[in-house]
Amino acid sequence: MKNMTICVYGAASDRIAPVFVTETEKLGTEIARRHHRIIYGGGASGVMGACARGAAREGGTVIGVVPEFMDEFEVINDNCTDIIRTKTMSQRKDTMEDRADAFIIAPGGIGTFDEFFQILTLTELGQKVAPIVIYNIDGYYDDLIAFMRKCTEKGFIRPRAMTLFRVCSTAAEAVNAVEEMKRLENA
Repeated sequence: MKNMTICVYGAASDRIAPVFVTETEKLGTEIARRHHRIIYGGGASGVMGACARGAAREGGTVIGVVPEFMDEFEVINDNCTDIIRTKTMSQRKDTMEDRADAFIIAPGGIGTFDEFFQILTLTELGQKVAPIVIYNIDGYYDDLIAFMRKCTEKGFIRPRAMTLFRVCSTAAEAVNAVEEMKRLENA
């Protein structure tokens, strides 16, 4: 398996339950152990920071993409091996999308939902071809997935969209799914 750059989307919040931080740190560790790189939003807190810490502890490559104005909102992670600065949030998303070979959606809030739905939309429309995995720690995304199924049943989401991502509950399952989807994509 060729080494990939995996974009990890997730919360920067430090007000979340410890299980989300602990499990996402395991994700960073698992990604680095398999010699893949992480690209993410560059934050030091929440699941974003945890993922970077896990990867850094294993000697992994961690690329943070940070809009210039974000310094006043959050602490930038010093575990990053590289920081890319952008002017806007849109440029941040574009940079991460362009450099990523795959996407893992860890628990997060509005920004994470925006990132997930953007990459899912781009994939459905054929503008991006990349594995997408929802890292469903402690059932965090159960209600969102159920809502998406309901939207599909009512005709608002095409059934094909629900086949463009996988849902995993452990770090190892998430990275396994990304690798398997990438192999299938390249077959």
